[in-house]
Amino acid sequence: MNRIGFSVSGLLLAVSLVSLSPAIEARLISAGVNDVGSHQRCRLIEDQAARLRCFEEAKFIVVQRREPDALSSGTWRLVRTPNPTGGPDAVSIMQMANASRSDIRLAGLMVRCGETSFDVLIVLLKPFPPRTHPRVKLATRDSTVEVQATVLSPGVVISLPREAAALVHGPWQSSREVAVEVGEDNDLVRGVISLVGLEPALQLLASNCPSR
Repeated sequence: MNRIGFSVSGLLLAVSLVSLSPAIEARLISAGVNDVGSHQRCRLIEDQAARLRCFEEAKFIVVQRREPDALSSGTWRLVRTPNPTGGPDAVSIMQMANASRSDIRLAGLMVRCGETSFDVLIVLLKPFPPRTHPRVKLATRDSTVEVQATVLSPGVVISLPREAAALVHGPWQSSREVAVEVGEDNDLVRGVISLVGLEPALQLLASNCPSR
Protein backbone atom coordinates (compact mmCIF):
# COMPACT_ATOMS: atom_id res chain seq x y z
CA MET A 1 0.00 0.00 0.00
CA ASN A 2 1.42 3.44 -0.88
CA ARG A 3 1.80 6.46 1.40
CA ILE A 4 -1.51 7.99 0.34
CA GLY A 5 -3.35 4.71 0.73
CA PHE A 6 -2.29 3.92 4.27
CA SER A 7 -2.73 7.49 5.51
CA VAL A 8 -6.26 7.56 4.10
CA SER A 9 -7.02 4.21 5.73
CA GLY A 10 -6.10 5.57 9.14
CA LEU A 11 -8.13 8.70 8.56
CA LEU A 12 -11.21 6.73 7.53
CA LEU A 13 -11.04 4.78 10.76
CA ALA A 14 -10.86 8.03 12.72
CA VAL A 15 -13.84 9.39 10.82
CA SER A 16 -15.86 6.24 11.38
CA LEU A 17 -15.36 6.45 15.12
CA VAL A 18 -16.43 10.05 15.67
CA SER A 19 -19.01 10.55 12.93
CA LEU A 20 -22.70 11.01 13.63
CA SER A 21 -23.74 9.03 10.58
CA PRO A 22 -25.66 5.80 11.33
CA ALA A 23 -24.76 4.60 7.85
CA ILE A 24 -21.25 3.71 9.01
CA GLU A 25 -22.30 1.64 12.03
CA ALA A 26 -20.87 -1.43 10.31
CA ARG A 27 -17.44 0.19 10.28
CA LEU A 28 -17.62 0.65 14.04
CA ILE A 29 -18.46 -3.00 14.49
CA SER A 30 -15.65 -4.13 12.19
CA ALA A 31 -13.24 -1.95 14.19
CA GLY A 32 -14.11 -3.87 17.33
CA VAL A 33 -16.47 -1.35 18.89
CA ASN A 34 -19.29 -3.37 20.39
CA ASP A 35 -20.65 -1.20 23.19
CA VAL A 36 -23.60 0.08 21.18
CA GLY A 37 -25.31 1.69 24.19
CA SER A 38 -22.30 3.88 25.00
CA HIS A 39 -21.86 4.72 21.32
CA GLN A 40 -25.46 5.87 21.02
CA ARG A 41 -25.08 8.01 24.16
CA CYS A 42 -22.00 9.75 22.75
CA ARG A 43 -23.71 10.39 19.40
CA LEU A 44 -26.50 12.34 21.13
CA ILE A 45 -24.13 14.92 22.64
CA GLU A 46 -24.48 18.17 20.67
CA ASP A 47 -21.22 19.86 21.67
CA GLN A 48 -18.48 18.59 19.34
CA ALA A 49 -15.63 18.66 21.88
CA ALA A 50 -17.73 16.96 24.56
CA ARG A 51 -18.89 14.34 22.06
CA LEU A 52 -15.30 13.55 21.09
CA ARG A 53 -14.28 13.25 24.75
CA CYS A 54 -17.17 10.84 25.27
CA PHE A 55 -15.93 8.60 22.46
CA GLU A 56 -12.39 8.72 23.83
CA GLU A 57 -13.47 7.88 27.36
CA ALA A 58 -15.44 4.93 25.99
CA LYS A 59 -12.26 3.81 24.19
CA PHE A 60 -13.77 4.22 20.74
CA ILE A 61 -10.76 6.05 19.34
CA VAL A 62 -8.58 3.20 18.14
CA VAL A 63 -6.83 4.95 15.25
CA GLN A 64 -3.55 3.24 14.45
CA ARG A 65 -0.80 5.17 16.25
CA ARG A 66 2.20 4.58 18.46
CA GLU A 67 1.32 7.06 21.19
CA PRO A 68 -0.86 5.65 24.00
CA ASP A 69 -3.05 8.76 23.98
CA ALA A 70 -4.42 10.94 21.19
CA LEU A 71 -2.68 14.29 20.77
CA SER A 72 -4.79 17.34 20.12
CA SER A 73 -4.84 21.10 19.75
CA GLY A 74 -8.31 22.24 20.73
CA THR A 75 -10.75 20.22 18.64
CA TRP A 76 -8.13 19.41 16.02
CA ARG A 77 -6.93 15.81 16.33
CA LEU A 78 -3.48 14.52 15.46
CA VAL A 79 -3.67 11.18 13.65
CA ARG A 80 -0.58 9.04 13.15
CA THR A 81 -0.77 5.93 10.96
CA PRO A 82 2.28 3.61 10.94
CA ASN A 83 3.45 2.56 7.49
CA PRO A 84 2.89 -1.21 7.11
CA THR A 85 5.96 -1.41 4.85
CA GLY A 86 8.22 0.11 7.50
CA GLY A 87 8.57 3.57 5.98
CA PRO A 88 7.73 6.92 7.60
CA ASP A 89 4.40 7.23 9.39
CA ALA A 90 1.58 9.23 7.78
CA VAL A 91 0.79 12.14 10.10
CA SER A 92 -2.14 14.54 9.82
CA ILE A 93 -4.48 16.76 11.78
CA MET A 94 -8.24 16.59 11.34
CA GLN A 95 -11.19 18.80 12.21
CA MET A 96 -14.70 17.35 12.07
CA ALA A 97 -17.48 19.24 10.27
CA ASN A 98 -20.09 21.08 12.32
CA ALA A 99 -22.79 18.41 12.48
CA SER A 100 -25.70 20.83 12.90
CA ARG A 101 -24.67 22.98 9.91
CA SER A 102 -23.37 20.39 7.47
CA ASP A 103 -24.60 17.80 5.03
CA ILE A 104 -24.28 14.40 6.66
CA ARG A 105 -21.95 13.38 3.81
CA LEU A 106 -19.27 15.87 4.91
CA ALA A 107 -16.93 14.39 7.54
CA GLY A 108 -14.30 17.08 7.92
CA LEU A 109 -11.03 18.72 6.91
CA MET A 110 -7.62 17.05 6.98
CA VAL A 111 -4.16 18.63 6.77
CA ARG A 112 -1.41 16.09 6.17
CA CYS A 113 2.39 16.15 6.18
CA GLY A 114 3.50 16.23 2.55
CA GLU A 115 6.84 15.88 0.83
CA THR A 116 7.67 19.60 0.96
CA SER A 117 4.60 21.25 2.50
CA PHE A 118 1.16 20.31 3.83
CA ASP A 119 -1.50 18.51 1.80
CA VAL A 120 -5.07 19.75 2.37
CA LEU A 121 -7.95 17.31 1.94
CA ILE A 122 -11.70 17.21 2.45
CA VAL A 123 -13.09 13.96 3.83
CA LEU A 124 -16.54 12.67 2.90
CA LEU A 125 -18.71 9.78 4.05
CA LYS A 126 -20.24 9.12 0.64
CA PRO A 127 -17.78 8.64 -2.22
CA PHE A 128 -17.47 10.63 -5.41
CA PRO A 129 -16.34 8.73 -8.53
CA PRO A 130 -12.58 8.10 -8.12
CA ARG A 131 -10.13 10.19 -10.15
CA THR A 132 -12.71 12.84 -10.99
CA HIS A 133 -12.14 16.58 -10.45
CA PRO A 134 -15.05 18.16 -8.57
CA ARG A 135 -15.38 21.89 -8.04
CA VAL A 136 -14.69 22.97 -4.45
CA LYS A 137 -15.76 26.34 -3.04
CA LEU A 138 -14.08 27.51 0.19
CA ALA A 139 -15.58 30.61 1.81
CA THR A 140 -14.55 32.46 4.95
CA ARG A 141 -15.79 35.81 6.23
CA ASP A 142 -13.10 37.63 4.26
CA SER A 143 -12.64 35.65 1.06
CA THR A 144 -14.04 33.01 -1.28
CA VAL A 145 -11.90 30.67 -3.36
CA GLU A 146 -12.98 28.12 -5.97
CA VAL A 147 -10.64 25.33 -7.04
CA GLN A 148 -10.70 22.10 -9.00
CA ALA A 149 -9.84 19.20 -6.72
CA THR A 150 -8.96 15.54 -7.26
CA VAL A 151 -10.84 12.57 -5.84
CA LEU A 152 -8.54 9.94 -4.34
CA SER A 153 -9.47 6.26 -4.30
CA PRO A 154 -11.77 4.96 -2.84
CA GLY A 155 -13.58 8.24 -3.46
CA VAL A 156 -14.17 9.69 0.01
CA VAL A 157 -11.08 11.90 0.14
CA ILE A 158 -10.88 15.08 -1.96
CA SER A 159 -7.35 16.40 -2.50
CA LEU A 160 -7.16 20.18 -2.88
CA PRO A 161 -4.53 21.84 -5.10
CA ARG A 162 -1.38 23.46 -3.74
CA GLU A 163 -3.04 26.86 -3.40
CA ALA A 164 -5.08 25.44 -0.50
CA ALA A 165 -1.86 25.06 1.50
CA ALA A 166 -1.36 28.82 1.15
CA LEU A 167 -4.80 29.35 2.70
CA VAL A 168 -3.89 27.10 5.63
CA HIS A 169 -0.63 28.95 6.21
CA GLY A 170 -2.19 32.38 5.76
CA PRO A 171 -5.75 33.79 5.89
CA TRP A 172 -7.43 30.73 7.41
CA GLN A 173 -5.44 31.19 10.61
CA SER A 174 -7.36 34.41 11.33
CA SER A 175 -10.77 32.96 10.35
CA ARG A 176 -13.14 31.18 12.69
CA GLU A 177 -14.65 28.82 10.12
CA VAL A 178 -14.78 27.87 6.46
CA ALA A 179 -17.91 27.06 4.49
CA VAL A 180 -17.31 24.19 2.07
CA GLU A 181 -19.13 23.19 -1.11
CA VAL A 182 -18.01 20.15 -3.09
CA GLY A 183 -19.44 19.03 -6.44
CA GLU A 184 -21.97 20.42 -8.86
CA ASP A 185 -25.53 21.68 -8.40
CA ASN A 186 -27.07 18.24 -8.97
CA ASP A 187 -24.73 16.59 -6.44
CA LEU A 188 -23.49 19.22 -4.01
CA VAL A 189 -22.09 18.55 -0.54
CA ARG A 190 -22.19 21.57 1.78
CA GLY A 191 -20.99 22.18 5.29
CA VAL A 192 -19.09 24.29 7.80
CA ILE A 193 -15.78 23.42 9.46
CA SER A 194 -14.26 25.30 12.38
CA LEU A 195 -10.81 26.82 11.91
CA VAL A 196 -10.39 27.82 15.55
CA GLY A 197 -7.05 26.61 16.84
CA LEU A 198 -5.63 26.00 13.37
CA GLU A 199 -2.32 27.78 14.01
CA PRO A 200 -1.29 25.74 17.09
CA ALA A 201 -2.61 22.60 15.42
CA LEU A 202 -0.31 23.24 12.44
CA GLN A 203 2.60 23.74 14.83
CA LEU A 204 1.77 20.41 16.45
CA LEU A 205 1.57 18.77 13.04
CA ALA A 206 4.88 20.26 11.86
CA SER A 207 6.65 19.03 14.98
CA ASN A 208 5.43 15.50 14.25
CA CYS A 209 6.07 15.34 10.48
CA PRO A 210 8.54 12.52 9.74
CA SER A 211 10.75 14.69 7.52
CA ARG A 212 10.90 17.69 9.85
